Amino acid sequence: MMKQRTQHLGVGVRIGIGFVVVLALMVTLSAIGLRYVAEANHRLKDIAQNNNVKTELATVMHSALRERALSMHTLPILTDPFEKDLEIQRFNAQGAIYIQARDRFERLPLNPKENQTLARIRKLTVEANPMVQAVVEMAVFTDNQTETFDRIRSVAMPRQRAISDQVSALLDLQREQTAAAVRNAEISYARVRNLMLGLGTAALLVGMTIGGFVSRRATRQARQLAAQAMYDPLTGLANRSLLHDRLEHEIERSRRARTSFGVVLMDLDRFKEVNDTLGHDVGDELLREVGRRLKETVRAQDTVARLGGDEYVVLVHGLTPDGVPAISNKLLAALDKPFHWQNQSIDIGASLGVSLYPSQCSDASGLLRCADIAMYVAKRSGKGYAVYAPEQAHTSRSDLSLKSELREAIQSDQLSLHYQPQIDHRSRCVIGVEALVRWNHPQRGFLAPDQFIPLAEDAGLIGPLTHWVLRTALKQLKALHRQGHALTMAVNLSARNLHDMELPASILALLAESGVAPKNLILEITESAVMANPSDGLTILTELDRMGVTLAIDDFGTGYSSLAYLKRLPVDELKIDKSFVTDMEENDNDAVIVRSTIDLAHNLGLKVTAEGVETQAAWDTLEILGCDCSQGYFMGRPMPADKLGAWLQESAWSRVGALDVC
Repeated sequence: MMKQRTQHLGVGVRIGIGFVVVLALMVTLSAIGLRYVAEANHRLKDIAQNNNVKTELATVMHSALRERALSMHTLPILTDPFEKDLEIQRFNAQGAIYIQARDRFERLPLNPKENQTLARIRKLTVEANPMVQAVVEMAVFTDNQTETFDRIRSVAMPRQRAISDQVSALLDLQREQTAAAVRNAEISYARVRNLMLGLGTAALLVGMTIGGFVSRRATRQARQLAAQAMYDPLTGLANRSLLHDRLEHEIERSRRARTSFGVVLMDLDRFKEVNDTLGHDVGDELLREVGRRLKETVRAQDTVARLGGDEYVVLVHGLTPDGVPAISNKLLAALDKPFHWQNQSIDIGASLGVSLYPSQCSDASGLLRCADIAMYVAKRSGKGYAVYAPEQAHTSRSDLSLKSELREAIQSDQLSLHYQPQIDHRSRCVIGVEALVRWNHPQRGFLAPDQFIPLAEDAGLIGPLTHWVLRTALKQLKALHRQGHALTMAVNLSARNLHDMELPASILALLAESGVAPKNLILEITESAVMANPSDGLTILTELDRMGVTLAIDDFGTGYSSLAYLKRLPVDELKIDKSFVTDMEENDNDAVIVRSTIDLAHNLGLKVTAEGVETQAAWDTLEILGCDCSQGYFMGRPMPADKLGAWLQESAWSRVGALDVC
């Protein structure tokens, strides 16, 4: 592992160095490019803002001088005074244009050559101006054309030509400077272009080298990841992706061969308990062992996959409806043998759902969905496995609809509580009632708890439902106390409630709101509910006991809690399940269980309540056995609040139910 990590580190360093080199080359390339752009921009700006402007001004000066020379030659031959006057104005205007252009030129940034040339132009202009003006005046005021032309040729024109030559020299200088600037820009461009091409080629070669190296390595890793993507990393079994591929392949093969196959979806029972009590490491090892056992159970051509969590799927080649019981029982038997961890035996079970191709489902997703529905049916029924049937899908859709309606029912008071009396054997008077929730569904009528409590647990509604039941029951209990009935109120808690660490605080707030003393509230928890989450469950029950709430174990004898664990629970009461009480007159084993439970509870200092008392004989037997309290149809059925009030007034069991007696 250390060697592999070192190799990975070395590869990473080499790739990092390569990318740094490429980055450095690209940065250098960018810097040189920016520098070239700046230089080129400066040269072009110099050409545009200086040389071109100077060239234009020099051209204007040269044109003005040429126009003045033309005017001087024109004046002697004009006879009309007005035309002479107009020509003199043109002559003077060209002089003004010349002066303005020269002044603008002198205000621009100038180099030494330009300064020298302009100085000569200015000197020549100063020297020529009196002579030129004298010649112009002669042309205006004398009629001797011969003398005037002679003075123009011998005096004025040489002076003008000297100035014009200097202006031409200034023009040539600007053209040379412009050509030099363009030439320098081209040279700079060529130099930078060659350098950028070199650096770019180097960066490209380094980048291609790195890219090739990374590509080869990425290809190898992609192959490894592709293999890993098809298998569950924990168990090494096929994962969901590979399972779908195998299902599609099996569907195609079975379609051509006109054969069948089956999909078995398995969900482990009590796995969460292992995770919560022994830790995730033990849970992971358990999942691996389950995978090994399943692979050993099926044939090599069958596929075992793990979907995630504690869900497994087995694709059974050639499975027919007649073969479903055998393979299902075989898979369940593979898990019957206890799992061992540090000399501790761990028992888990499973629920299986089976779907068949092509008789039930015709595509991969449908096969998994149907198997999931059947597995849910198996889990709900308590049987080990179930085969998909179309009516199960209807039931699942119905359950989904009922879950949605239950949320609305909690908020819109469609729920109600019925109360069943609990009778003390010694005083033969009612000492408490158990609150049993009912749902008055608008279309389906009254629904018993076993029809919607599991749905509430699945939908995450057990918390709001329990809160509603507790608030309503405590409000009713307070009303009974005001009427003079010294009763307790028993309320059932779900296994999911023992995952809610806020439950004690919520109950404390409801007790304060109702004004009921904690000792008058009895919370009933089944053995299985406690064992489903023993760590959190013990914490929550301990806090409730500290608050003074009475705790009872409901349906005692049907769960799987150990006596050692029972001693740790802060409970005050055991309730014997009605399945033992109902048949104890005819079944000696049930009678022994009831007697043993009563003795056990009393030895532990606990009170005992029997459920399902329906006959006088059962009442008498329980009284002989020393049972503390009983409830059942013999004394009173569950009844709504208004009928409970009438029953408490009229029943013989409540004649001594006033506060001053009981």
